[in-house]
Amino acid sequence: MATAITPIAFFETIMVKSYENLVASDTKVDVNTGIVAAGRLQSRSIRDYRRDLLMMKVQLAAICDAVKSTVPQEMWGEIIEKLDEAEQHSEALDIGEDAFDDSYDDPYDPTEFIDEDDEF
Repeated sequence: MATAITPIAFFETIMVKSYENLVASDTKVDVNTGIVAAGRLQSRSIRDYRRDLLMMKVQLAAICDAVKSTVPQEMWGEIIEKLDEAEQHSEALDIGEDAFDDSYDDPYDPTEFIDEDDEF
């Protein structure tokens, strides 16, 4: 009796089998494969960060709309003043952009710390 499976089920099975092979204690993973995996993971992290940032912007817009529709317009000036005060106090936390200036550093080389032996 033949069993029909979906293409997704097929690929999920391959992924599970591949993972089982990958975590086996005798499996060797070459450095290039590791670097590619690290790059893809970093790319994924950046996309997640951008998505989170977009969600915060949407939420902030909703908060602004809620304040405008709830708070009487005569009080908006007071709200702006409070926000300005908070911004002035937050300047004490600023460390300056030059603290993050790494233009004088050498470019990052992910292979810099790889030993040339056959450990991998």
